[in-house]
Amino acid sequence: MKKRIFLGLLAVIIIALAVVWISLESIVKKAVNKFGSEVTGTEVKLEGFNFSPFSGFVSIKGLTVANPENYKSPYLLSLGGVSVKVDVNSLFGNTIVVEDITVDKPVITYEMLSLTQNNIKQLQANIAKNTASETTAPTATNEKSEEGTTEKPSKQVIIKKVTVTSGELKAVTAVPGDKGLIDVKLPQIVLTDIGAQKDQKGESIIGSVTKILNKILTTASETVIKSGLADVKNIAEKNLNNAVDSVKDKVKSFGIFGKKE
Repeated sequence: MKKRIFLGLLAVIIIALAVVWISLESIVKKAVNKFGSEVTGTEVKLEGFNFSPFSGFVSIKGLTVANPENYKSPYLLSLGGVSVKVDVNSLFGNTIVVEDITVDKPVITYEMLSLTQNNIKQLQANIAKNTASETTAPTATNEKSEEGTTEKPSKQVIIKKVTVTSGELKAVTAVPGDKGLIDVKLPQIVLTDIGAQKDQKGESIIGSVTKILNKILTTASETVIKSGLADVKNIAEKNLNNAVDSVKDKVKSFGIFGKKE
């Protein structure tokens, strides 16, 4: 009898774990879409997610960050693949320890609208605005709420190492016929000890992700300058001349006092 009860409980546990496992990918996708979009101010999508609870390995596939409004390229950032190694024991505490994050083959599309307008600059402005509270909010949340009850501390994270490798930068302009002015490789990016500086016992997940994303975007901007696309004057002139020619064509088609017959 006891054996049957044990087997029954075991079966229930296995079924419950299977349900959680199946629904985990859907939950993560929705969370990435919701919080990622709130941070960037653009649509963020995740194609695939897989987590091994025993080894602590997480694999992420097809993460894309859409361009801000008024840019013609669909994505500003597309990540080929992301692998994460997590200290499984830390998942049960208030501070999650991430041993390593490897971002492989990210593709960044740089697009200019004018001398002062480009999609990377706009996205970084969005991020700064939408995560301003993360830099001013206290890291400890074990304080009493207005109702007098003690709130549960939020999860913090320490990321020991982040490596971004085999990145690619594509650049386009608003000039018709110019599909891409450059296509160059991004230098390897390495970040260490995020959330573990000085007396820190971790950083918010949003704050940590923001640091990584900003580093990738800043490196892309620096690569643009070093690659020669920094000759933005010629690009601006092309855009301006294209606009002027378009106006001239319309004037010719209408004549001085009206449309020509």
